[in-house]
Amino acid sequence: MNDSTAQGPSQNNPQRRMTNNLPNATRYDDEVDLGEYLGMLLAYKWLIAAVTILGVLIGLSYVLIATPIYQANALIQVEDQQASALAGLEDVAGLLEGDAAFEGEMQLLRSRLVIRKAVEQLSLNIVAEPRYFPLLGRAIARRYSSTHEGVAKPWFAQPQFAWGGEDIAVDFFDVPEDLLGVPLRLLAGQEGSYTLLDEDKKLLLKGEVGKLVEKDGLTLFVARLKARPGSQFELLRLSPMDAIKRVLDNLGVSERGKNSGMLGITLTGPDKIQITALLNKIADVYVEQNVARSSAEAELSLSFLEKQLPPLKERVDAAENAYNLYRTQHGSVDLATETQSVLAGLVNVEQSLLELQQERDELRNRFKPAHPVIKALDDKINLLSDHSSELESHADRLPATQRDILRLARDVEVNTMLYTKLLNIAQELRVVKAGTVGNVRIIDHALVPEEPIKPKKALIMVLALVVSLFFGIALVFLLNAMRGGVNDPDQLEQRLGLPVYASIMHSKRQAKMNKASKKTGEPIGVLAQLHAQELAIESFRSLNTSLYFSLKQASNNIIMIAGASPSIGKSFTAINLAATMAGSGIKVLLIDGDLRRGILHKYTRDGRDKGLSELITENAKDASGYIHPTGVDGLDFMPTGKLPPNPAELLLHEAFKQQLDVLSRQYDQVIIDSPPILAVTDAAIIGRNAATTLLVVKANFHPMRELEQATKQLQQAGIDIKGIVFNDVERNTGRYGYGKYVYQYEYNNGKT
Repeated sequence: MNDSTAQGPSQNNPQRRMTNNLPNATRYDDEVDLGEYLGMLLAYKWLIAAVTILGVLIGLSYVLIATPIYQANALIQVEDQQASALAGLEDVAGLLEGDAAFEGEMQLLRSRLVIRKAVEQLSLNIVAEPRYFPLLGRAIARRYSSTHEGVAKPWFAQPQFAWGGEDIAVDFFDVPEDLLGVPLRLLAGQEGSYTLLDEDKKLLLKGEVGKLVEKDGLTLFVARLKARPGSQFELLRLSPMDAIKRVLDNLGVSERGKNSGMLGITLTGPDKIQITALLNKIADVYVEQNVARSSAEAELSLSFLEKQLPPLKERVDAAENAYNLYRTQHGSVDLATETQSVLAGLVNVEQSLLELQQERDELRNRFKPAHPVIKALDDKINLLSDHSSELESHADRLPATQRDILRLARDVEVNTMLYTKLLNIAQELRVVKAGTVGNVRIIDHALVPEEPIKPKKALIMVLALVVSLFFGIALVFLLNAMRGGVNDPDQLEQRLGLPVYASIMHSKRQAKMNKASKKTGEPIGVLAQLHAQELAIESFRSLNTSLYFSLKQASNNIIMIAGASPSIGKSFTAINLAATMAGSGIKVLLIDGDLRRGILHKYTRDGRDKGLSELITENAKDASGYIHPTGVDGLDFMPTGKLPPNPAELLLHEAFKQQLDVLSRQYDQVIIDSPPILAVTDAAIIGRNAATTLLVVKANFHPMRELEQATKQLQQAGIDIKGIVFNDVERNTGRYGYGKYVYQYEYNNGKT
């Protein structure tokens, strides 16, 4: 066994300040002691571990309970369609219009035009799902294998909830406007029957699976229902805006690469089959509207022509009938060569004028009237119009019969030509419309995702570990700051001007002994006697060594153990210091001077009867009858005796000082445990009779102002405080091995 090497005050200068029990050590107030922080964390290691484990368990619970979220994705190509007239400006046009064009396509993909049509085609404006037990129900139901027949047995005696295997399919559900967005409850019955209830559990309708039910504006068709009787389902008809918003909240559209022409669309949700089907439907609807938009011009032209063809056909028929009627009335009239020439010229001119006018109309969509191309066409049209006028003048000079037959023949030829041309154009437009493919195409359809994107289990567990560990460490610092007590002996020495004689380590064995005594009612026992190898007892040996030199200069051999407040370990310090001194071969008397709440008797005997109060009151000549053995060699004990009503007055009695003088001569050392100085004045009275006073300070317990006040009161009473005993220091593996403030050595039971 190695005794502590902590050094006490020198004989020449008993008040010399000590730091870490190492002479001439230099300390700085602003020094950051990492060893101290490490020691504090190790002292609270079980709290940190508990908080960390709790955080990890919370993260694990979230991972197991959270609903998996899947993501389906598809890829669409958008081809750039630039007008041919801008061929020379393709590079500039791409810079000016490319980004806007793709932004427009992305907005179109998210438009109500596309989303609503997709939602309605898949009947996703109807929400029908089992009702699950709060928090845990979905997680339990997900783990019920779909290969099992029937449904899972109910948990927690709650058969109304779904626990796995339940299924429902609603093909049609229509409600009055006031029930849009209102959740209704469907209750499964026997043999495919069901009832529909509102929020107030009022019956709305009854029905059977596979049969359409109508009542009071409600229309419902349940195609499939798999559940035990009594199971509940939530049924909801969404308004168009709510249905669209639900999709848009989970729909993402973005361009894949700069100016790549590729649009990626994603859709997230808990039902991987549903989101895949919906995403593909959105892509299909988008392509369909694009084709419809591309063929809109042909559709409009064809619609116009189909309206013009019937009246034009009637005009052709009317012209032919008039021509045939005239010939019938006037007999067969043959056209003269001159008349045939005029007729051919008029027909050719009309055809040319029609073609030029059509060409001009097409170019007017691209060029202004002042454009040279338009002007050239206008000149040709004017020339043909002049030529037509000349032919008309020449026709007017023909004989009346030839003139009439020319007019009728001309009407037949021109109307037939016009009808035939429009009929051909209409056919061409039909072909164009049927062959329109649009400028977008689906490159990749959405596939059913295999793995969820949320929750990210590994990341969540790592975050739970890191965050809970950080929170545990932060909690330790917070608790340490909230305690507000002094935890550094250097601060005591600097602020109070008193040396720290020893730091007493916290004893877990003493804590166990205290618990056992409360439970059984037996005496606590003396730690120095029962567990002499405890680190705390090594601290007391260090204190005994330090006191050895100070006591040689004292006027008497009486030591008072004082403290600022209760519950700081004064009694523990007094009895173990006394036992340690007795173990060094001297005769020691321990007196319980706390005549108000003294507890020293609990360490060695059952009661406090016949002690100090009786000794003073009776002023006995022989004190031996008031002294009791402790079971520790060399250590005797005097309890408080019966607690008096006036402890301070009793201690002020001259008999107290006389008895102490007698006892001081009978023993090598007398140790008195006193009440807290800030609570009562008893310690100030006792201290006047003691040459040595030790102030017990509990680590991380006292505010500095409390210790300053206690020191001030003792000094004002004329008591010279020799030093401080820093009690209940937590053991840690900081810079000095066992505790920051003193070096310690352990017994190794003979092991090297």
